[in-house]
Amino acid sequence: MLLDVRSEGRKLGTLPVVRLSMVATFVITVGLAALASWTIAGHLDDDPARNGLHVTPEGEGFQAVYFGQAGMVVLGVLAVSGEFVGGQVRTSLLAVPGRLRFLAAKAAVVALLAVLVALVTVPSAFMAAQLGLGDHGLPFSDVLDGAILVPMAGAVLYWVLLALLAAGCTVLARSAVAPLAILVALVLALSQFLSMVTDLADLLPDRAGALMYMEASEDTFGLGAVQGGLVMVTWVVAVWLVAAVRFVRRDA
Repeated sequence: MLLDVRSEGRKLGTLPVVRLSMVATFVITVGLAALASWTIAGHLDDDPARNGLHVTPEGEGFQAVYFGQAGMVVLGVLAVSGEFVGGQVRTSLLAVPGRLRFLAAKAAVVALLAVLVALVTVPSAFMAAQLGLGDHGLPFSDVLDGAILVPMAGAVLYWVLLALLAAGCTVLARSAVAPLAILVALVLALSQFLSMVTDLADLLPDRAGALMYMEASEDTFGLGAVQGGLVMVTWVVAVWLVAAVRFVRRDA
């Protein structure tokens, strides 16, 4: 199995589009975090009493997670979708006998790439937000406090699960178009819109998973960080189970 993971890792590591998505996720997330916080700092300087502004340094830091989540969807989709172009999956299955082993190796590599991107980007974006806030931000020593590091770990896990969800949906769809369109729309706007229509939207993977790093807020189902994470894990596992069954049963 380890050899399969190494093989898939080398294959994905040589794909320019995958490397580009990883770099772009870092640059865009950190850049937007700094820019957004710098703008907020300007408003706070103009309105020291924060009238009408509900801003905390922690909240602004973790707002950066929102900016980069679409990049994790793209990473998960691109890491898998190439297999279904031009019959590449047939060649891959010849190199990795056993379809479940192939999927397991693919999922492991997607998770490893997502961990790498998230571990670098999430803390960097959080710090960029604090620097953008200037005097309104947290000092570096406070960033190392457990009250920050725990939700930061939750944000990293959220990104990894999001990439795995995107990869699983791509295996299921055997195409990049539908997963990209649906999941990017979901994480950027659709789930927020649905939350205004039905309380069940709080059980969508992105909204439930976001509880792992968001500041405490009222939740319809009383979910906390752990429960929200479990809901998202359930989504990921369910998608991969369905994808695995379909992948095993149908022709490559």
